Amino acid sequence: MIHRLKQLLSRRPAPPDRESSYSGGQTIRREMFLIGLLCLATIAIVVVSMQSMGIYRAGMDSARERITGANRQISSYVEAHLEGLAAAVRIMAATPDVVHGDTGGEESRERARTYFRFVELSNPNVKYCYAGYEGGELLINGYTPPQDYAPRVRPWYTAAVRAWPDMKIGLPYRDIVDQEWLVAISSAFFDKSDLRGVVSVDSTLSRMDGMLNSIKSFASQSNYVINSDGLLLIHNEKTGLLERNLETIVPGAMALFTGDAGYVEYLLPGAGTRMAYFTRLKINDWIIVSAVDRDEVMAPIRSRIALTVTATALVTLLLGFLQFKTYESRFVEPFMTLKRRITDITSGKEAGRKPPSFSNAELASIADSIEGMTQSSLRRKAAELRLILETTSDGLLVLDDRDRITHYNQRFLELWGLRDEHVGEGLSGLVIGHVRGAVLPESAGSVLESRRKGRDSELIHLKTGIILEQTARPLLEDDGVTGWLWSFKDVTIKIMAEEKLRLLAATDELTGLWNRRCFMGRAEAEISQATRLRQPLCLVLLDADHFKRINDTYGHAAGDAALKYLADTLTSRLRSSDTVGRIGGEEFAILLPNTGLETARTVLEEIRTAIAQGRFTHGGKELAFTVSIGIAAMQGPRVSVDEFFSVADAACYQAKALGRNRTVVRACDGPRTDETARTQ
Repeated sequence: MIHRLKQLLSRRPAPPDRESSYSGGQTIRREMFLIGLLCLATIAIVVVSMQSMGIYRAGMDSARERITGANRQISSYVEAHLEGLAAAVRIMAATPDVVHGDTGGEESRERARTYFRFVELSNPNVKYCYAGYEGGELLINGYTPPQDYAPRVRPWYTAAVRAWPDMKIGLPYRDIVDQEWLVAISSAFFDKSDLRGVVSVDSTLSRMDGMLNSIKSFASQSNYVINSDGLLLIHNEKTGLLERNLETIVPGAMALFTGDAGYVEYLLPGAGTRMAYFTRLKINDWIIVSAVDRDEVMAPIRSRIALTVTATALVTLLLGFLQFKTYESRFVEPFMTLKRRITDITSGKEAGRKPPSFSNAELASIADSIEGMTQSSLRRKAAELRLILETTSDGLLVLDDRDRITHYNQRFLELWGLRDEHVGEGLSGLVIGHVRGAVLPESAGSVLESRRKGRDSELIHLKTGIILEQTARPLLEDDGVTGWLWSFKDVTIKIMAEEKLRLLAATDELTGLWNRRCFMGRAEAEISQATRLRQPLCLVLLDADHFKRINDTYGHAAGDAALKYLADTLTSRLRSSDTVGRIGGEEFAILLPNTGLETARTVLEEIRTAIAQGRFTHGGKELAFTVSIGIAAMQGPRVSVDEFFSVADAACYQAKALGRNRTVVRACDGPRTDETARTQ
């Protein structure tokens, strides 16, 4: 084609007639080709410029969005991590057992240590929980401080006192024992207006390091954390940058990090320009920065622009050649034939053939316009459909009538962990080979059978913990099924919220024990199981003695504290297989499966003695109370729940009638419950 263009451009025009009044240096062929090529080249330059600008803007916007997304994900995780720890510190700083841990006695200190253990076990990021007091005492699990240890002079203590009423999040430091990086979150606590001490949580930074390492939208991306002074606290690259000031690495960098968030660019000595997005955490003075080498961002943009320029240049040359051939056949040749005809007529020769008709430019233009608009509209609709399929939150899978995959969206691949190479495969090869391996056994049968069972939807439980709602709809054409559309919706959060609501509806708000309705249902199930397995079963009713006196004397808050104390005592001394519920104001019930009468009496006697000898603290006062206990033992035929409760209630009533603070047991061998009661 290039050789042909050279031949066309090298043609010399025929010399004009000497007697002609008009003369020109170009032939119509050459002039039309040059004009067309010049127009196309001008358009190509404009198009390339616009495309290049669009590619640059789109590439930079995409890069910024990727950097921003990674930074916001890291910032959200770090802030949530710190907020969770801060919440635990706030709660501990307001807990009476922690506030009075140095003066409340060993029982109060043990409850405080228990709470510390609960915080350490419930949050894998917590390594140490401890509290220091003005009197010099340190309260911590698994560690005995030396005699000369003085918490009041420790940095975590003094910093928390200075920061009060705010919370102090300290600088990361290495654990002396295992050199692990930790950060301390501390808060002072007061008794009225007097400083009592400081409670602190030391959290590991391993998960933050993992987050900073795993979230990278570019190969050159570095994620790091600095404070408002520029000190590097956490960095995903182990290059000796930690504990250095950013100003010593990038002079003037801290002046860029103004406001709560934004884009910045800075020159990293020896590494070039860095594009960065930062977020300033609200909970402390930490700044999360995600920086990317600008050259890495620009490399694909330059490649796309170069490819666009090359492709446009080739297309321009090709279109110039095609345009010339078209003009030559539809305009130049008819004009040349007309010229020869006129020449023949003026020379007296016989006229030759009539020249061909000129093409209808208007109709050709209209046809081209209609075709162009139609193609543009189809492309636009196809793009809109692709956009809808790819942006929907549901995973979509389209099958033909032979169970072959014809389409799926990216969300489907993400939900099932598949690769983008399965179009045309049979359903059995894909679903049975991979999908069934990703679900829990109880969900495996639902993957293929939902459309055949006629159900609207199925819940599928993946091994990753995700719960999907699967829906199958037939694709109909001429009253026949031509395929199936499967949709998969992630309903994990919805199902978990429903489970949480069901749990809240089943438990007592004050004590966290089963409420009366759920306890009665559990009792029915335990009676059925004991009858079927021929095992003993005991039902215990426990009632606080003179509970009204506590409410009347010390207030309802003290009564609530007493009920919580009673609930904690029961759950701590019973088996995990035992069921404890609050079925009334101060009345509790216990189911002891596979437990005989004598064993139940021994266990409940120990609990009754512990409650009678124990104390609970409220409002700075130590209070105590006793309980009356009635035990019903089912050792024979099945009884109803009402009969079972009636026997236990009668035993509890008898315990109160005999002077309270005692245990009464009764056998429940059938509908008759008049056996002789035994009293302890």
